[in-house]
Amino acid sequence: MSLDVSVVIPTYDRAPYLRRTLDALEDQDLGRARFEVIVIDDGSHDATPDVLSAPRPYSLRALRQENQGPGAARNAGIGCASGAIVVFIDDDVIPSRELLGKHLRAQEEAGAAVIGTMLPPPDAGRQPVWAEWESRMLRKQYDDMLAGRWAPTPRQFYTANASVPRDALVRAGLFDPSFARAEDMELAFRLQDLGLPFRFVPDAEVVHDTPRSFEGWLRIAPQYGHYDVVMWRDKGRTQILGNVAREYRFGRHRLLRAAARIAIGRRAAMLAVRVGGSGAIRVADFVGFHRAALAACSAVFNLLYWDAVCSELGGRAAWWRALEREGQGSDRPAHAPAR
Repeated sequence: MSLDVSVVIPTYDRAPYLRRTLDALEDQDLGRARFEVIVIDDGSHDATPDVLSAPRPYSLRALRQENQGPGAARNAGIGCASGAIVVFIDDDVIPSRELLGKHLRAQEEAGAAVIGTMLPPPDAGRQPVWAEWESRMLRKQYDDMLAGRWAPTPRQFYTANASVPRDALVRAGLFDPSFARAEDMELAFRLQDLGLPFRFVPDAEVVHDTPRSFEGWLRIAPQYGHYDVVMWRDKGRTQILGNVAREYRFGRHRLLRAAARIAIGRRAAMLAVRVGGSGAIRVADFVGFHRAALAACSAVFNLLYWDAVCSELGGRAAWWRALEREGQGSDRPAHAPAR
């Protein structure tokens, strides 16, 4: 059967959230005969099989594999996809009614790596402060792209809401399953190498209502730091450290840079950042110092990210040499901010 769109969703131990995502796909304004949904259960231990066995008014295909990570899961979904267009969403988003139609129309206008919008929950009360901080960082990227300050790049390719022609994914070689984080950005660079344009479609919307804990959020920055260096060192993405250097020099407050001088690459100091910064975020949020809590989130995230880059480069001396070398000749910040 030939379909227009294949929706690929990896999932792991998020049965209630997955059910909500699949429920929302029942309301798509794109005709149900024009899309299929492929869910890859990446070794879940919860009620995910029960969620996937429930009848749906659209074509739902359920695959199961031993836990191998989101890249391998998405590759399995792409491998059996029938649609000419693959739409990637995550198991913790609620797609808008027009989502698939918006992606399809954008792809029909010109095949591209299409980037949609992730919105915070509108009616679930205030998010945890770390989730709100993520939402604000995304909103800033969206606003900058809409204002034309810079065009979308692989660094904005988030597979919580994105689409790509299936043949381009195959030609690019699919996701690298060795990446446990930033696998979407690594693939996006290879799509760019093929000449595929990147397009931001702001009204292709999902609500991102994540169950991520504070401890889970703390793990994200070091993972991005590690894999950014892997892409720079092993994948030939020489621009990545240049972006890090420019963002450090131009895009971060001088007090944060001073803290980095003291803490980056020093185990005891970074433990103090992790413990003390985490406590500051929680206390400031609890007592209602909301702006201070958000500022603390930004400081902790950046310091954890830089420390992971430093560690992967080989230590403090290598980190500062890289910043000086990559920042030479830079007179303005990077156009596309880091995650």
